[in-house]
Amino acid sequence: MSDVDLLREEIKELDEQIFRIRNSMNRGDNGVKLKKLAVITRLRDRCNRSLSRLQEQGGEA
Repeated sequence: MSDVDLLREEIKELDEQIFRIRNSMNRGDNGVKLKKLAVITRLRDRCNRSLSRLQEQGGEA
């Protein structure tokens, strides 16, 4: 498995976590969920930037 494939897999998992957290925001622990959502979103964004750089360097498209 290449780095591009691994990043795509990680991004997919992060997107799924974000989806699950957003769908459970009606409960009382929203403060904790918002912080977790922010951290996961930043991580996903970093992964997306890394994926873009790898693809620009001639990795798999």
